[in-house]
Amino acid sequence: MALLCLSFSVSTIFAQSADKPWSIGLTGGKMTYNGDYGNGFFNFDQPFHGQGGLILKRYLNSSLDLSVEGTYGRTGYWIAGQSDYLANMFFGNVEANYKFNNGYILSEDARIAPFIFAGLGVGSFNPVDGRGTKATNFIVPVGLGTKVKIIDDLDFFWKSTFGAEFGDKADGVDFEKNEKLLLHQIGFQVNFGAGKDTDGDGISDKKDACPEVPGLKEFSGCPDTDGDGITDAKDTCPNEAGPVEFLGCPDSDGDGIADNKDACPNTAGSKALNGCPDSDGDGIADNKDNCPTIKGTSANKGCPTVSNEHKTVFLEALRGVNFETGKSVIKTESYGILNKVAQIMNDNPHYNLAIEGHTDNVGEDASNMTLSQDRANSVKTYLTNKGVSSSRMTAQGFGETRPVSTNETKEGRAENRRVEFKVSF
Repeated sequence: MALLCLSFSVSTIFAQSADKPWSIGLTGGKMTYNGDYGNGFFNFDQPFHGQGGLILKRYLNSSLDLSVEGTYGRTGYWIAGQSDYLANMFFGNVEANYKFNNGYILSEDARIAPFIFAGLGVGSFNPVDGRGTKATNFIVPVGLGTKVKIIDDLDFFWKSTFGAEFGDKADGVDFEKNEKLLLHQIGFQVNFGAGKDTDGDGISDKKDACPEVPGLKEFSGCPDTDGDGITDAKDTCPNEAGPVEFLGCPDSDGDGIADNKDACPNTAGSKALNGCPDSDGDGIADNKDNCPTIKGTSANKGCPTVSNEHKTVFLEALRGVNFETGKSVIKTESYGILNKVAQIMNDNPHYNLAIEGHTDNVGEDASNMTLSQDRANSVKTYLTNKGVSSSRMTAQGFGETRPVSTNETKEGRAENRRVEFKVSF
C-alpha cells in the first residue's frame, strides 16, 4: 500500500517541478496478499480489499523526488469453506522516485510521464478475525507507474507497487513465508509552493531566463532597465531607450543611424559619413571640415584652395603697398594692387583676410609697433572703402619683431618694411 502511495507520489513528482516543488495527493485502489494462506496476486476470485492514502512530496531535481506517505486499508486471503485471513493495515514510507521526464529521456514538460520508485517503510497489521497477532514489520516497496497531466498543477496517475515484509507473524501462520503485497492504485495530486527565486523578482529560477538579475514577468524574468520593451540582454544600449530596429539604441537626430554608431549623434547626417552632416557637400563631414560651410578639398581639410592667380596678387601686394616715409598714408602708386586685392575679396566672399604690418628696426620699438599697426589699419580702411566687409578682415601690426631679412643693409631693411596678406576661411 505504501508502495502504491509511493508510486502515486512518483506520478506527482512528474507534475512537480523546480517551479512548484511540493505536491500533495490522494490515492485509492486494490491491495492483494501473498503469504502462508496463498497467493492472491492477479487472482480475480479474491474479494476486493481497498485502501486509501495521502502523499506529501518534494522535488529534488529533474530526475528525483522524495516522498513521505501514509496508506490505510485491508488485506487478506479467502478460501471457500476453509480458513481465511483478513487484517487492517497501515503503511508509513519514505521513497525516492526516478522520473523519466527528466530532460534526458523525456521532456520535463511531457504530458505522459512514466516513473519507477523504491523506498523503505514500516507496516502495521491487525487481524480482524482473531487469527494471528498484531505485528509491525519493515517493508521494502518498489514499483512503477505513469503520470498524466490534466491541467496545470493537477495530475492523474496510476501505479503498481510490490511490497515485501521482513516478518511472518502478521497472518498468524509461521511457515517461513513472509507476507507480500501487490498494490494497484490510481490517484490525483496537486502541485504547489514557490520555487527558488535567487533574484527575488517573484519568478522562480526555473522559469526565469535571468535568474540572478531581478526582472519582469513579461520578459521571463529578465530586466529592461530603460523601459524600451527590449530586455537588457538583447539591448545594445540597455540604459537608453531605443527602437527594436536599432537593437534598443536611440537615434537622437533622427537620421536613421543609432547613436552608438553615429559619430554626430545630435546632428542629422548621412550613413556614408557615419551619421555626420556635410553642409557644403564636399564629401567631408562637418566635424572634420575646417571650412564646413564652404566646399573644399580633402587635401586642404575641407577648405577651398586659393588659386595660383590669387596667390600671385597677394605676393605682389607684399612689395607693392608703399607708404609715405614714417607715416601710414598709402602712396597712390599702391592703389592698383590694392584694387586687385579688393576685387578678389569681393569675388570670393568665403575669403577672410589677415592684414599684417611690419617695419625695420630703425627708430624706437614702440614707435615702430604703432606705425605698423597704423599702416595695417590704413590698408583695411582702403579695402573697406572698396566694398570689402570689415568683418572679413583683421589688421595687426608687429613692428620690427618679425623680420624676414637682415636690418644691417638697406636692401634687408626694405624687405622688412612690408604689409602681408594672409587668406583664411
